[in-house]
Amino acid sequence: MVTEPPDGRIVPIPHALDAADCPVTCIGGGPGVDTRELVGAAPTPFANTGPDRHRPRRRTPAILVRSAPSDAILLAAVTLWALNYSVVKFGIREFEPLALPVLRFGAAGLALLTILRLREGTIGVRRADLPRLAVAGFFGVTLSQVSFVYALTFTTASDNALLGATAPIVTAVLATLVGLERSGRRHWTAAVFGLAGVVLIVVGSPGAFVFGSGLLGDGLAFGNVLVSSTSAILVVPLLTRYSVYRVLTYEMLLGTGILLPIALPSLLAQDFSRVTAEGWAALGYMILATGIVTNLLYFTAMGRIGASRAAIYQYLQSFLGVLFAILLLGEGVGFVQLVGGAIVVASVILSREAPGHRPGRGPGPTD
Repeated sequence: MVTEPPDGRIVPIPHALDAADCPVTCIGGGPGVDTRELVGAAPTPFANTGPDRHRPRRRTPAILVRSAPSDAILLAAVTLWALNYSVVKFGIREFEPLALPVLRFGAAGLALLTILRLREGTIGVRRADLPRLAVAGFFGVTLSQVSFVYALTFTTASDNALLGATAPIVTAVLATLVGLERSGRRHWTAAVFGLAGVVLIVVGSPGAFVFGSGLLGDGLAFGNVLVSSTSAILVVPLLTRYSVYRVLTYEMLLGTGILLPIALPSLLAQDFSRVTAEGWAALGYMILATGIVTNLLYFTAMGRIGASRAAIYQYLQSFLGVLFAILLLGEGVGFVQLVGGAIVVASVILSREAPGHRPGRGPGPTD
């Protein structure tokens, strides 16, 4: 599964199921029952045939999201996530490094738990699945957030954006090694093409080179990719029983619970009276925009087009992340970076499968 993915970076989830396809959780009925109206389904004996039958439905936010094009939904998600690099970089100036993710994911996890209850009617999981969820939370939240915040402490947002772009490749390699997924030539070509564009974006920064801002920070940034990708592989068996929203909620809460004792000194040392209004606004953005909204958008789109294709948008996210760093953190932009951005956009277009073609899939997940 993802997990933000929780630090604001797309991590593909092999064989992820959308909430509507989940065989155990439900939207409004009993376990395994989806009571939503099916498009094109025959009318039931109790269908409304009265004078109100032609009255247009109220277009709720959920309906608007489901009816929006997948590419538009993904673009909105990656834009919000791309801004997160600069927002977190600013946030660690006002919050203790480890206090920030505890506050962020603790609040976001509780909010998602409420949404899960409203969306699916239940919030439980099997007791036997808790250990796997806890391990996934340890990799996907605990280790991921420790590496993420300290990577942003020791290196630039641009380096983090570049190294974060390796997530689709790292996860695809891991998924291939364990037999979960197969990637076609077109996808691998787009992945390499897009990665080359991301390299140009960062290397082309005036007066800066990749890894030039601290090997420790860059190592932590790549470590963040590794642990988040490992988390994505760990939760694959759970996605045959639960929706991605349920897995994500438990991963956030359990991972934050493991992180809490580690972050306790930071929480005790945090002087909340010195946090400015901008600092609180940054925390609010991390909780609402990148902790809740982006995950709902991303998984809605991923359920339609698949994890591998959705993950290609990581490259566009990296380009936007560097762009936001330029605008908000004062980094310069050069011609080479503009060329790299064009290549990134081209890789997203290239990744789109030909009409009627479905990529090969590996064996289904097993328990």
